[in-house]
Amino acid sequence: MPDRGYDFNGFAVATEDGTVVIDPPSPDGAGWEAIDALAPFAGVWITNRNHSRAAAEFRERYDATVYAHEADAAKLDADVDQILWGDEPLPGGIELIHVPGKSPGEIAFHVPSCRALIVGDVVIGVPAGELSIYPEKVIDDMEELHRSAARLLEYDFDALLVCDGEPITGNGKEKLREFVEKATTP
Repeated sequence: MPDRGYDFNGFAVATEDGTVVIDPPSPDGAGWEAIDALAPFAGVWITNRNHSRAAAEFRERYDATVYAHEADAAKLDADVDQILWGDEPLPGGIELIHVPGKSPGEIAFHVPSCRALIVGDVVIGVPAGELSIYPEKVIDDMEELHRSAARLLEYDFDALLVCDGEPITGNGKEKLREFVEKATTP
């Protein structure tokens, strides 16, 4: 995103039940053609109250169901079709993880088949190659955010795909471990 100096990312994971779309940004005109090739869609999952992005456009264009955690659903710019609580099974063996802190309904996704973890705002990839968080004034509960980040270390992943900033495609778990250790050291 030009005004912030870093990218807003969305992710699409192909599964046998359709493509799982997470926090989709709005593509330009030609971008929709590339997205059309990913159909059919299993749905659109929104990681937190600030990531509605192009969810409504996906619903309209593809008749896609929009999912969000119940604690953030009412605060989204997009209408939510299905409420989540944090332990629902997703297509393709994707694991949904409730990671409150930045907002009470933040969710993340573990994709075991590709050893990846997709996160909304529990951590961001700013500056490139590093992990950080948003300023404390926009975080609901800093201690809870740090606990959530530490809990993500229980999962097996190499790629840490952040929805804000630069994804870490290798050694993501080590980068997250460094972030957690730094954040919890007095």
